[in-house]
Amino acid sequence: MPQTFSRRDALRWAGSTAMASTFLPMAGPYRVWAHPAEKKLLTRPLGRTGREVTTFGLAGGNKVMWDLPGDEGVEIVVKAVRMGITYLETANNYQLSQRNYHKAFRILNLIPGEPGYDAALRARLFLATKTSLRTALARGDSKPIGRAGSGLTTTIEELKRSLTQFFGDGKGYIPEGAYLDLMQIHSLTREADVDAAFEGLDNPSDKSLPRVGALAGLIDFRDGSNLTGLNPEHRKWIRHIGITGHENPTAHMYAMRKDKRGDLETLLVAINPNDRHFFCHQTNSVAVAAAKNMGIIGMKIFADGVMYGLEKKFASRPGQSVLSVGQPGKVSYEDFLQYSLSAPGVSTVIAGIGLIDRSNDPSKDQVVADLSACQMRDPMTPARRRNIEERVAALHGSDTNFFQRPSSGFLPPQSVAVERASGDGPVKVLWSTALAAGDPIVRYEIWRREQKIGSLPFQPQTSETPFSFADEAASAGQSGGLYYKIRAVDAAGNFTDSLSVKPA
Repeated sequence: MPQTFSRRDALRWAGSTAMASTFLPMAGPYRVWAHPAEKKLLTRPLGRTGREVTTFGLAGGNKVMWDLPGDEGVEIVVKAVRMGITYLETANNYQLSQRNYHKAFRILNLIPGEPGYDAALRARLFLATKTSLRTALARGDSKPIGRAGSGLTTTIEELKRSLTQFFGDGKGYIPEGAYLDLMQIHSLTREADVDAAFEGLDNPSDKSLPRVGALAGLIDFRDGSNLTGLNPEHRKWIRHIGITGHENPTAHMYAMRKDKRGDLETLLVAINPNDRHFFCHQTNSVAVAAAKNMGIIGMKIFADGVMYGLEKKFASRPGQSVLSVGQPGKVSYEDFLQYSLSAPGVSTVIAGIGLIDRSNDPSKDQVVADLSACQMRDPMTPARRRNIEERVAALHGSDTNFFQRPSSGFLPPQSVAVERASGDGPVKVLWSTALAAGDPIVRYEIWRREQKIGSLPFQPQTSETPFSFADEAASAGQSGGLYYKIRAVDAAGNFTDSLSVKPA
């Protein structure tokens, strides 16, 4: 069982002089960058992937993606790994991030085929990256869908780019034994993004298709198959496939409903105390992912630094970093991290790093401080989380999440339909999910005109199959008076009604 890890432990652990040759080279300029952990860090299962990951993970943005004096971005990666962090995250769009990971991996003996390759350490790490491209293959005059900072046009090109940058020469060479633990289809915002990523999934070997989507291509490189024709050498370069998104939970929910075979195993999504003031991820897409036992990774914990004073925009250049561990008079960094880590179903939370300290002082080192804060066995109570939401709104404002869609309020059940097989048989009422605001939905009520005739506990909709209710007491004969509506009720007692519908 994982051991409890306190802040006092963090101080002793960060300042420890203990060394382990598995992690720390005995000579060289990087010897002083960090020491290995003395105590085992807390971990959680990453959904149904079969892997466990540390409750705090390293994001590949912030200083990791820039060329900084003293290789500070590289130092951050090395430090995180030596301190025991196992979940490592980045993206093809993050400037120099994958190349800085490569420099760190060389220091850590994580380049396959090179002398001293530490296969045991590589097996403990869970390395994730992302592609913003939606198409794996385009034929004829068809154009790939999606744009990427890499300048590439297909998902598989970005997969190869990631592998050569992490483990090869950055120019195309990929050593035998190189692999990614997770490739994520990044920033799904619209249903059209999802449709493009799923294109050709049911028949990827059909050469008449103008395009094959990202998902089918990634499955080939996960399974070692060649249904798309893109993997003739039957490479197994990835272990798992996931999706990510900052803005719109309905796109994530749509993707998860379309995923009939369970190919999507993780969801990386924005979770922080201001989530409820926007189109809420926690009460919508996170709930669906948890119901499907997907690994859920929380990001944007500090709203890309906006919580501590940065501009409301994505960081794109050096200097756009928070250079402190929390701030006086503000909600503590521990509360932000522990709030997000307490969202139901969350496996780990990630953050970019803007400040480290060679002496490992937790008051001056975000890696040490954040990792320590995430050594929590039990989640916060709902009352404690609500208190943090209120304090964040009061001290930081409630409009920090510039990357997130504004709230649309509590939206009613969708696609309500009514069926009756015969004039005197039961009436079947069908509907698709309502969309929550800041409070979770707790039940659906079925109404025939002004009479409530049934109630069902809320369940997230995990497939394209609609919910249903049979009205056995419907009057026989003409069905003209049989109007039905579905009411969704949330935990705060708010409700919203669908349109009224009668049998066709």
